[in-house]
Amino acid sequence: MRRIAIGAALAGLGVLAVRRLAPKLHERLLARCERMFEKMPDDFPPKRMMRGIEEIRANTARTLELVEQRKQAGSEPIGDPPSTTAVDHAA
Repeated sequence: MRRIAIGAALAGLGVLAVRRLAPKLHERLLARCERMFEKMPDDFPPKRMMRGIEEIRANTARTLELVEQRKQAGSEPIGDPPSTTAVDHAA
């Protein structure tokens, strides 16, 4: 019984220590990962992907801005309307 109580007390202390130190440890690990990522060459696939995400965000923001301008102007959407005629391919 005494061993169980000692084990539970040590486990409790361990949990408290982890809860207290985890945010600092997480912050240090993220900083180290960012430093490693910055040292990678520019043609490293994850870096290329991140650049692509930034370009996509810029294009999306530009597209949303154009859509809002068209909504405010009340203009019709650009493009041909879908065709309503059926084509008979039976020959």
